[in-house]
Amino acid sequence: MDSVKGGDKVLVLWASTIAPERLEKLVNDLQDRVGASGKVCVENIDRLSLSSHPQSSFDVVSSGLVFPPTVIHDTDLLGLCLKLLKPQGVMIVRESTVLKEGGKALRTADKLSSALKISGFTEVRPAVKVDLSEEEFKKVQEVLDTNEDIIISEIVCKKPNFEVGASSQLSFAKNMVSKKTPDVSAVWKLDDTVDDDIETINADDLLDEEDLKKPDPSSLKVCGTTGKRKACKNCSCGLAEELEAEKGLNAPKQESKTSACGNCYLGDAFRCASCPYLGMPAFKPGEKIQLTDRQLKADA
Repeated sequence: MDSVKGGDKVLVLWASTIAPERLEKLVNDLQDRVGASGKVCVENIDRLSLSSHPQSSFDVVSSGLVFPPTVIHDTDLLGLCLKLLKPQGVMIVRESTVLKEGGKALRTADKLSSALKISGFTEVRPAVKVDLSEEEFKKVQEVLDTNEDIIISEIVCKKPNFEVGASSQLSFAKNMVSKKTPDVSAVWKLDDTVDDDIETINADDLLDEEDLKKPDPSSLKVCGTTGKRKACKNCSCGLAEELEAEKGLNAPKQESKTSACGNCYLGDAFRCASCPYLGMPAFKPGEKIQLTDRQLKADA
């Protein structure tokens, strides 16, 4: 109990399995140590979350010091203890541990130390073995219902020198805040780069004779760059239309059929036996009639 000094406010956490006389002795020893200016509070570990203790109200919090040490300090319990401690307050933890991992419920002293660090405690001291008599050792095994080789480990650690949830501005953020905001009117503009006294170059002087020559319209056609007079699939330069027009001019002209008697439009009664309009209905004079190749051939 070297961590407890005169005037400290101490919280003692106890479990339901302890002996009342041992708890009373521990509280009396602590009260003698803190003196009249100090205070010792006792709280059941299962009802700690329901207690009305304000945050950062204790200089020292002890847990598991009353025999037998059967409490397993999980992260929730350690988090509550951290809130109840004042900044730089001392936490004294005593827990039943094992030498090797693989136990059903108990952990090693290294795992306990890691749990304290994860919960936010700093200056975590190495675990110290608490000596037990043979009778006390069997009592702990009986209460924990285990046959493992148990070691009672005690670890002392501290709460950091700030409150839980406190924030602080980083150094580089302070430098950014301290910088003055530049004057918007002082920011340069494109208009500021125009100076009537500066002689500019005439754009026409940058062109030579080759640039002034008009290109051949045929060279502007993308399809003409291939060296073949063939339009591309998605031709947009006009070559596809030119080729279609040339095909129309070179296509063979169909012979126009004329009537020998001039009465073909009147119907079959007035048509010859070889009349191409035979079998078709009457039509008006001058009306264009489309015939198939089969109809243009006489029956054998």
